[in-house]
Amino acid sequence: MELQKSLPDYASNDIAVFAISYDPVDALAAFAEQYGITYHLLADEGSNVIRRLDLLNEHVQEHHAFYGIPPRDMVVGVPYPGAFILDEQGVIVDKRFHDSYRQRETGSGLLEAGFGVEPAVHGPTVDVAGAGLAVRAYLDSDTYRSMQQLRLTLELRIAPGYHAYGRPIPDGYIPLTVEVAPIEGLDVGEVEAPLPRPFRVAGLDEQFLVYDDTVRLTVPLTFTQRVGDQVVAVTVSYELCIESVCLLPSAFRLQLPIQALSHVERDV
Repeated sequence: MELQKSLPDYASNDIAVFAISYDPVDALAAFAEQYGITYHLLADEGSNVIRRLDLLNEHVQEHHAFYGIPPRDMVVGVPYPGAFILDEQGVIVDKRFHDSYRQRETGSGLLEAGFGVEPAVHGPTVDVAGAGLAVRAYLDSDTYRSMQQLRLTLELRIAPGYHAYGRPIPDGYIPLTVEVAPIEGLDVGEVEAPLPRPFRVAGLDEQFLVYDDTVRLTVPLTFTQRVGDQVVAVTVSYELCIESVCLLPSAFRLQLPIQALSHVERDV
């Protein structure tokens, strides 16, 4: 129950949570009681609102066939999974939806990506530090289930006066790089990073792109199948420089444990 687990973070930031479902009121009431759901569940029996919002997923049966699931009438009226982000005036400022009925963001991941708020509840934090650089890393949840989209967050604090190189970069220099070790069934997305700033070194013709101060990187991770408890191994490679003097290239290796949800648990 990722969203319920993150609910205190939403409440402490004055964010109200509502979930809409095609299930009838009695089914939602039983569901809330069984799983301890305390946020608002809205029943859209007949999927009328879902249709008006153009969220009706008419391809669920095709997806089921792809995954070897027999056709079921109960999935008629299912919406695409996702969320609308509204401001204080009720105006939609962002839409975060997925094409597959199996995909979901975690509650803390949605809070951070949709509202720009770092959650207090997330997976274990790993801190490492070396000459000129400190790294703080965490997954947005300490558990996963199949097709759930996770976020790996890396906060890099670069010492004053130093910079790390971004891409593109001239030959002979080491750019800031994040690599996630392969795990069976783990789909690793592209690193999401802020734009580096232009930088020139006196006496050189090349223009560089660099990071300095504090840099936040995120990497989308999706386990496409349940492969038991795992350790996500991350390598951060870098070369720090101050003006034209560079430290030796270095790397941090981080390990972030994550547990597989049992089959009886459900995400909401």
